[in-house]
Amino acid sequence: MRKKALLTLAASLAAASLPAQNTVRTDSAETHKMEEVIVTQRRQLIKNDIDKLTYDVQHDKTAQTKTTLEILKKIPLVTVDGQENIRVQGSTSFKVYRNGHPDPSLSGQNLKDILKAIPASTIKRIEVITDPGAKYNAEGTTAILNIVMLGSSRLQGVSGNVNAGADTNGSTRVGAYLTTQAGKLTTAVNYNYADQNKKQTENDRDEAYDYVKTGEHTHEYGKNSTGAKIHFGNISASYEIDSLNLLTASTNFFGYKADANTQSTTERWDRNNQLIYKFDSDVTTPGYSYLNLGGRFDYQHKTRLEGETLTLSYMLAATRQHTTFRQTYSNMTNFPADYTGYDQNSRERFTEHTFQIDYVRPFGKHHKLESGTKYILRHNNSTSLMDYQGTTPDMENRFRHNAQVAAAYLSYILTAGKWSARAGLRYEYTHMKATYPDGSNADFHAHLNDWVPSASIQYKICDGQTLKLSYNTSINRPGISYLNPAVISTPTSLSFGNADLGSSRNQKLQMEYMLVTSKLTVQFNPYYSFTNNGIAHIFYEQNRRNVSTYQNVLKSKVFGISSYTEWTPFTGTTFTLNASMRYAHITLPTPYIKNSGCGGGIYFDWEQKIPWKLTLTTSLGGEYGNRVYDPYAIEGHWFYYDFTLTRRFLKDKLTVSLSAESPFIKEKSSTYRIVRGDYTGYERSVMYPRCFNIGFSWSFGKLKASVKKAERSIQNDDLVGGGKK
Repeated sequence: MRKKALLTLAASLAAASLPAQNTVRTDSAETHKMEEVIVTQRRQLIKNDIDKLTYDVQHDKTAQTKTTLEILKKIPLVTVDGQENIRVQGSTSFKVYRNGHPDPSLSGQNLKDILKAIPASTIKRIEVITDPGAKYNAEGTTAILNIVMLGSSRLQGVSGNVNAGADTNGSTRVGAYLTTQAGKLTTAVNYNYADQNKKQTENDRDEAYDYVKTGEHTHEYGKNSTGAKIHFGNISASYEIDSLNLLTASTNFFGYKADANTQSTTERWDRNNQLIYKFDSDVTTPGYSYLNLGGRFDYQHKTRLEGETLTLSYMLAATRQHTTFRQTYSNMTNFPADYTGYDQNSRERFTEHTFQIDYVRPFGKHHKLESGTKYILRHNNSTSLMDYQGTTPDMENRFRHNAQVAAAYLSYILTAGKWSARAGLRYEYTHMKATYPDGSNADFHAHLNDWVPSASIQYKICDGQTLKLSYNTSINRPGISYLNPAVISTPTSLSFGNADLGSSRNQKLQMEYMLVTSKLTVQFNPYYSFTNNGIAHIFYEQNRRNVSTYQNVLKSKVFGISSYTEWTPFTGTTFTLNASMRYAHITLPTPYIKNSGCGGGIYFDWEQKIPWKLTLTTSLGGEYGNRVYDPYAIEGHWFYYDFTLTRRFLKDKLTVSLSAESPFIKEKSSTYRIVRGDYTGYERSVMYPRCFNIGFSWSFGKLKASVKKAERSIQNDDLVGGGKK
């Protein structure tokens, strides 16, 4: 009775405190008619765990008509600059996974084009792993972006989605995914197509160099544009044998054909400003195709002990790239070569087989062991043909590179009250062998042994506040484009790979503080990383040509701070600030070159609910300071802004958006300054950013099941250069 009286009193007080009510008096009683009361609670989109930071894309309403590349701008620790280059904690040394394992289609130099082709409406969440454990570490880089697709995680009430978009540059994209279930078998199909119009990438280029040794200088100017047709998709399936046994399989593909065109004029002058040579060039790609295929199979067995899991995995990854690069010369004065053009025809073949066993065993409530072994077999083949139109003899180069990697890891995780800790060790043995079928070089082989430790500790200060310290090491092995010794020669340049490259090691120490409240999220992340044998892209001058190759000689030290703030002062308004600053000190030994600088980026978003159920999002940002990423150059400053208006229809199943990118800017430029080495100068690019686009996304169906996936799977992410970059 006492409890009932207290509840009655509380209800009476709550009703009396409501200002929106009407009172009607009758003969026998007084009736209170209450207006509608709406209780709202804002979903927290960011979650921070000891092993990763997670952004909930599925419940970000602005993501329904955006691409994956656009949504990356909203994620802590991740930045996307004006040239759509992606960095994690200021570094391009990261890997992209799909559903917890590497996807060959999400690798290589065209990552930004792939992410632009994937609608964010097909993604459940994106995980940022800046502190990989021992199961990733030796075959990892400084960070991992894991994209978890809707078709491969528990998805309630949705069986499919169709989306499309178009812009005033003439580029279009369409995509769809569908999930079905028949008994214990669940399948998901996802396909996306993007047509990138040349107008989208048009830019004017201006380059000028001063040569230190001779006092000569060059000037090159012209126009670039690239059109592309991009296809990306995957099929996944799961079969739940019983509550303890699960089979999963998937296949994926990414392919594109590109149509690039460049017209330019090149001039070289001596120290007295006397013309040495001058010519025009026209570059086309009559044949430029890239295909990436992958497949995987996982068997997961759980025991009656909660958390104990055994996983057996196999993965196949294959890349096929064919390039026909045609360059012709005209209007020549003192042309520095005895040919008028050339065709460069190259083919690269990459195939990788991976076998892996993972075992997880908890001990009590506070302890867990993770262990596993892995074997990787890689085959690389490349053929390069230079067909010159003139008296210069044609050149053909064939190169094969095979590698076998055997690895084992052990990791311990402790969870005790407010404390969490993880420590791990990984060992890897690598055997590499290179052969030259054309007899151009002597065959060689190498053996590598790597021990890789990692550790992290996290303290939960209170609900919503965490503090974490971590240390990790990562290893990169060179891919075929870095190793291939084929010589590519033009009148002004010479480039070739280095078959003697070995693995490089990077070490990183960082701290992370995070505060999460109902209206405010703050993340603060200082870090320090260094390497003493990094794979450096080497540039120098020889016989009036710019020469480029690779060596294991780079030393770097990087101090950085990244921060993320999201503030919702009141319902319907959200401000987001993603900011970073880093100081880098980079050196090469012979000849000694030192380059250092301090800079960073600032990205601001304002999301505002406005009448008629509309949402207006304003984004602006850019990069500042002297940003240094290599021994020779300083990255240029840039700035961008855009507006997006979004409206939902048909019970939120249909989402329509209108957006404007830099609507008040006709053109903008970015300058890359070369300040060290045999030649100094600048490379300036002038772009035309103004663009308007429209997007649609329609979700349909009521399917309650979705494809399951194994809790442990394969991750290969050690290569830089080549098909798996």
